[in-house]
Amino acid sequence: MEKKKNKNNVLPIKDAFKVLSYIFAAILISSCSGPHQFPTSEVLPAAEAKVDINRNDNRNYEIELEIKNIARPERLTPSRNNYVAWMETENHGVVNLGNLRINSKNRASLETVTPYTPIRIFITAEDGRNIMRPSTQVVLNSGELDVD
Repeated sequence: MEKKKNKNNVLPIKDAFKVLSYIFAAILISSCSGPHQFPTSEVLPAAEAKVDINRNDNRNYEIELEIKNIARPERLTPSRNNYVAWMETENHGVVNLGNLRINSKNRASLETVTPYTPIRIFITAEDGRNIMRPSTQVVLNSGELDVD
């Protein structure tokens, strides 16, 4: 007895689910870019900075910034009081991400979430803590980021 062939050539539900699962996994993996290493800074040549940016379930961007071997701002010329992390956005200008605190091992980190698409992350040396606009003393700069 010969089996009837499926005239519609429709993929069985079980196989369709597998195919969709693979496609979803590929999209998920490709949307999570690895950490972006900052280029060597002329101002802080020993500093090693990286930023990891991922989209969360709410379509916001999770930003994790880590810096190793960062000199204290008092050691800069001219001397400053603190570092501030900034994000240049696609449609909302420059946004203050927050002040960086340096631990006893000369490391700094910052984690934040934003609805704005980041184009570039940079660090400035500042005299004050509640800064609305970045100074011209940029000490670290990610360069252009490709987050999408």
